[in-house]
Amino acid sequence: MPVRRRAVLVVALGASSALTVALGATDPAGITDYPTRFLAWNLVLAWMPLAAALGFTRSRQWWSRLGCGVAWLLFLPNAPYLVTDLVHLRGNENELWRHILEFGFAAWTGMLLGVVSLRIVHVDIERRHNACTGWLLVALATGLCAIGVVIGRFQRWNSWDLVIRPRAVAVSTFDWVRAPVSNVRDTGVAMAVAAFFGIAYLTIWALDGLGASTRSATGRD
Repeated sequence: MPVRRRAVLVVALGASSALTVALGATDPAGITDYPTRFLAWNLVLAWMPLAAALGFTRSRQWWSRLGCGVAWLLFLPNAPYLVTDLVHLRGNENELWRHILEFGFAAWTGMLLGVVSLRIVHVDIERRHNACTGWLLVALATGLCAIGVVIGRFQRWNSWDLVIRPRAVAVSTFDWVRAPVSNVRDTGVAMAVAAFFGIAYLTIWALDGLGASTRSATGRD
């Protein structure tokens, strides 16, 4: 992707994040009250996978790439997780419309941040290895992302708990995975998140290919 397009992409994502915070900052309830405080923090976490993905592609040493890759996988669920924050919508008619816009922008931004970070890593893996390995990564990341959203939303674990309390996270997750039918809500949400995230990624992947083929046909960069 040309430098100019990358810059526009970052600016657009930043503007979407800023608009989300601005809607909360101008809320009569104030920026430290519901819902802006936690939503702004979730937005910060949603930017983490993009930063890790960029570090992954720019690292030269294997240990640095490994660290950035692990960090990317750990933080990736934080991006689509913003979609589930819609569960907090409440308020009277005027407040509700403001919160719908605020949460809507946050969900849109989070999903795009996750998809863009996955696209960056996917392209890098395909370039270094092959297309099959790249798509295996996409499938794995999508599945792990859905699981991460569920254990974050319903089991209330955070990304850093995977580092400081890995056993507890593994035990609670295994209890769900071994009996998915008994946990219909969690399983249903995981499948929906995986489908949503997967479709969003395929859409961006197809648009990326469409743009490349159009530029090739017209002879433009």
